[in-house]
Amino acid sequence: MLLAAPLAGGALWPRRDRGIDAAPSITRVLGPDASAAGHARVTAARPFRFPDDHAAHPDYRHEWWYFTGNLVTPSGRPFGFQLTFFRFALAAEAAFEDSAWSTRHALLGHFAVTDVASRTFHAFQRLERPVLGISGWFDRPPRVWLRDWRMSLLDATRWSLGAAEREIQLALTVVSRKPVVAQGVDGYSRKGAAAGNASHYYSQTRLEAAGTLVLGGVRHTVAGHAWLDREWGSSALDADTFGWDWFGLQFSDGSELMLYVLRGADGGPGAYSAGTWCAPDGSVVPLARDAFVVRPRAQWRSPVTGVRYPCRWEIEVPSLGLWLDTTARVPDQEWRALFRYWEGCVDIRGSRAGRALSGAGYAELTGY
Repeated sequence: MLLAAPLAGGALWPRRDRGIDAAPSITRVLGPDASAAGHARVTAARPFRFPDDHAAHPDYRHEWWYFTGNLVTPSGRPFGFQLTFFRFALAAEAAFEDSAWSTRHALLGHFAVTDVASRTFHAFQRLERPVLGISGWFDRPPRVWLRDWRMSLLDATRWSLGAAEREIQLALTVVSRKPVVAQGVDGYSRKGAAAGNASHYYSQTRLEAAGTLVLGGVRHTVAGHAWLDREWGSSALDADTFGWDWFGLQFSDGSELMLYVLRGADGGPGAYSAGTWCAPDGSVVPLARDAFVVRPRAQWRSPVTGVRYPCRWEIEVPSLGLWLDTTARVPDQEWRALFRYWEGCVDIRGSRAGRALSGAGYAELTGY
């Protein structure tokens, strides 16, 4: 396999490394040890329905709305951002239907801003019960909120995003400039061999973003590009999957690339690693595991947890003539909250079909 060959020996792709912390494993939450009993399962493709599928799917055990992006001020100062809302079902049924505090769900929010110029990473977490209006969701129009953190669909193509924590405030309107991309096979994304280890998965790969960012008491006008990943299901990973490396990359020629490598205990790629390339005209090319190569080229070691993460990658998609040198814009973009993982903005330099290519995006690393 193209993906497996350059990873032999795992010299630059670290094996599982718990480091010095005791953060719970995000892969365990999504793996076979977590009960999916009583919840709907993802076992086949089904057509997406919008705007309904932008809203919550409470019959499934988990789902997320995952916004990331790269922004710049008029003077050229760059920032990265992440605003993610997770819904987890705590039980298949509520315990006390007659109580205003009764709920079978929890909402988790992650909000981060990377100040590239100062090489600082600001990350915040909220965990709430969706009761009494403190947090929750609406279906029409689709909306999710955790106190004053919020995301809402304004119309068929526009989202409003907002979050504030301490001295940092972000308010954005993001507009989709391309059709929704159904990941996997018509949105049915297999993550493992066991029945139901899959998700319904779609992306909005080219969101035009504009708004304001307040950082350190200074208000910045910002604009740039963002990405939305939407997934829901009730189980996902097989027992021999210990983490993943995900990339959402946006290029100067108007194309995008999504890849994820599901890693086994030895650090090598699993059979269900996959991706998609989205052409400038919106057409999509699915990529199986053997269609791309990801070679970690450098590592960064967290001074807090002691965990080693890749921070630079060489990526090739031979069938597209695509070669990329992808580098973390700031090495320290490690989350040290309820879950420990690395999520951060990246720079891209490379070529496609012999023509120079540049861009930016986000990478997510778990299971290290």
